[in-house]
Amino acid sequence: MATTTQAKYHHLIPRTYMSAWANQSGTLKVEFLNNPGVLEPRNKDNIAGFTDYHSIKAGMPICTQSDTDIIFSVLTDYNVIIDGQIVTDTRKMNESFYDFDNWIITRKNGTLARKKTLKDEIQKVKIKDIEANWSVKYENKWGETVSEIENIILNTTKPEIPSFSKDYLMKFFVALDWRGFQSNKQFEEAYKRITQGFLDQVIIPEDERELPFLETIADEFRHDLLLKYYRLFLEDNGIIYEYAETCLKKTGFHFFVADGPTYFDTCDSPSFVFTRPDRAFQGIMPITPRILLSQGKCTDDSNVYQVTHISNQAVEKYNRIIQSHATEFVIHPNN
Repeated sequence: MATTTQAKYHHLIPRTYMSAWANQSGTLKVEFLNNPGVLEPRNKDNIAGFTDYHSIKAGMPICTQSDTDIIFSVLTDYNVIIDGQIVTDTRKMNESFYDFDNWIITRKNGTLARKKTLKDEIQKVKIKDIEANWSVKYENKWGETVSEIENIILNTTKPEIPSFSKDYLMKFFVALDWRGFQSNKQFEEAYKRITQGFLDQVIIPEDERELPFLETIADEFRHDLLLKYYRLFLEDNGIIYEYAETCLKKTGFHFFVADGPTYFDTCDSPSFVFTRPDRAFQGIMPITPRILLSQGKCTDDSNVYQVTHISNQAVEKYNRIIQSHATEFVIHPNN
């Protein structure tokens, strides 16, 4: 299990994904929604993420036994008393971590330990398996997959081609739908129904927040639930993985190609499913400024991809849809 004591900037939108919109130095053309019409240069290394967003830390309810054994390992040689009881179970320590200042911690000889030093050591530990597994299973393969897509899609004259990398593409598409600034639509709707009117009104004191921007109990609930689901997905389990497996059986891909002069934008929530005017559901994810991936019902032959070169007007229509799903910013092509 990957662990570290160092803070790290975690990209919700992978750098390797944003690279297709960057110039050779890694600079993107970004339009922030609070400053419409203005394109600002931003390096892909320093945007679309938050420090330690995917880290598992002390006090988080999603910690497993193995997590807490690592996080609280510094207390192995101490006696820990919580609410008058000696506690050796690290999961119980994790459940009570919010009340750490009231714990009694002694050395084996009975002398009181320096709690502040111990607390600092506990809070330094960050379980990093989510980012580690994402890199190994998905992110590190994306650049190679994009090159394969470009080589095949941009050089074919056929409206249908044999499918390739479908398992990987579907799981990347689904994973990014949950990973963006806006997560999966059904998840967001369910989370808001559960938390609206109460949990979203409870403000967490700044020094007790999992992350500085998680201001309410509702924010923290959403974050913890997303990490739980995402962690399971990367272990080939859970709701996201099961949904991806269902999509592999029931949906297929259609590649749209923009020949210019207008190319595809992307945004801080680049993979999503929207409702078309005919009430049908369609998933989209820009692959590069020239190629858009569309997800829909399988054709009669599920082993083929469709390829269509679309008009400039159609590209502009898709860009408006992409822009409407942005939370904070849109990324424009560098061409």
